[in-house]
Amino acid sequence: MMRQLCAFLLLFVFAGPLAADEGGEYEVGQIWAFQTAPADTGALIKIQAIEFIGPDEASMEVFHISMIGVNYSSIPGNDVVQHLPVSRETLDMSVTSIVSSDRDFPDHSEGVAMWREANGGVFTISLAEIAEVLRESYAQMQQEQAQNQPHAPN
Repeated sequence: MMRQLCAFLLLFVFAGPLAADEGGEYEVGQIWAFQTAPADTGALIKIQAIEFIGPDEASMEVFHISMIGVNYSSIPGNDVVQHLPVSRETLDMSVTSIVSSDRDFPDHSEGVAMWREANGGVFTISLAEIAEVLRESYAQMQQEQAQNQPHAPN
């Protein structure tokens, strides 16, 4: 019984997302599939840039990614995220396989510039959780816009 439990736990631990192509290295230009919600099947990310931020003794590696195929709004074709700054941990817990794709990804440079200007943060949650945050934020924004619309007189 104990052997079966240990075997199950090992299978569970090692059946999760893949770390960067077995060498542990992520590279600019790589396109990855990732664990998604059913609504986002086929979504992909592209690593657009990699940098270190913060003081040398406590620097953090930041991966600037673009995401396509995440359905966060009801508008057809509105499934592209230009820029997301994420941590290595985010990628490690999310990516499933490196893929070859000819799909277009957006230019990330404007998003990176805005992130730097705002002294922005870095996501440390999974990509699926980020997609859910996008959905919730978009829904809230749509609701607020609807509430702010002038009502026609009866």
